[in-house]
Amino acid sequence: MTHGPDPQKHKEGTGQPRSSGQQFDRRQFLTGTIVGGAALFVSAAALRSVDYSLEVTHLHVGLGARLTFLPDLHIHEIGEAHVEKTLKALEDVDTDMLVIGGDLVDEETKNLEAVGKFLDQLDVKEKLSVLGNHEYWSGHAKEVAAALRSRGFEVLLNEHVQTSVGPVFGYDWSEERRYQELRLNGLVIAHDPNAADSVKGRALVLSGHTHGGLVLNGHTIYSNSRYVRGHYRLGGEVHLYVSRGVGQMSFQFRVWSRPELLILD
Repeated sequence: MTHGPDPQKHKEGTGQPRSSGQQFDRRQFLTGTIVGGAALFVSAAALRSVDYSLEVTHLHVGLGARLTFLPDLHIHEIGEAHVEKTLKALEDVDTDMLVIGGDLVDEETKNLEAVGKFLDQLDVKEKLSVLGNHEYWSGHAKEVAAALRSRGFEVLLNEHVQTSVGPVFGYDWSEERRYQELRLNGLVIAHDPNAADSVKGRALVLSGHTHGGLVLNGHTIYSNSRYVRGHYRLGGEVHLYVSRGVGQMSFQFRVWSRPELLILD
């Protein structure tokens, strides 16, 4: 594995989510923005009606193998429903490579045995991971990285690795949200979608972090990142897919943003 150059400031960019099940080269862009004091009231009844079932998104990108992307699991304890649903879904996916996209844990994770038990059930030949903000904010980054490596994962901290689908670069979380410039013809993994602005070449960037944000009628009401959910075509031949992720912290909620298991082949 090789380390990249020093961090550089990234550029702004916009795009629009794509729907699941389409070919990757079909894309759309934002047709409107919310400006100046926009607010959204969501009733308790609306929250109760939200669908939290796991949605499987399948992208055909010409990898030559099947890859499953899992960001934002937010494992807190053994036996959580969303973790069990994820494991059940993975049983039905004959995947060649599994990529964990950060935030495997968070500040509510009191017992890392739950993480180990989850990882022990992942029987996949190639396994990669990056770390997210909550690994660092919880103080568990070193323990999580060690747990991943002991179970055969390559943990990419601003590093390249050669895989069965070609070169893969993994961005580590940056607290300043500034990322080193990268030129790559291959796959890029980044917990933070904003890292995609630092990528050049013929690259596909996979990220999470946003949990899908809050989008109403095509307008982003709230997001913690420039890119919110779905597929974006950035400058040149850089594509970004922002997964809605699988889990969340207890104080968070999902409105019009079902958990997502992402499969690429």
